[in-house]
Amino acid sequence: MRRIWPTVAAALGVAGCSGKMNRIPDPTLEMATALGVEQAELERGHATYMQHCSQCHEWVPPGKIDPEYWRGIVPHMAVNARIGPSEESELLLYLMAAHGTVHGANLQH
Repeated sequence: MRRIWPTVAAALGVAGCSGKMNRIPDPTLEMATALGVEQAELERGHATYMQHCSQCHEWVPPGKIDPEYWRGIVPHMAVNARIGPSEESELLLYLMAAHGTVHGANLQH
């Protein structure tokens, strides 16, 4: 009986890591339209996230974090990651769009 618990724990861990909230969504036209921005802006923000953020924050996908938190933390993290103002703005747009994709929110910026 004791041998089954590690298997159960592993299965629960895998199940908890699956699903819509745990993925890093690719930018879509629908995401851009919901925010009233160009898809290219979201694509650049996604690229910035993948290059600078996901390396350390891979276990915290954008959809899990409230947009208000992103608005507060991104400027500080941008300094640490040496992300310029335009990249920071596009990153924030992408993070807001990713959150909206997961939660069905309409996030006009």
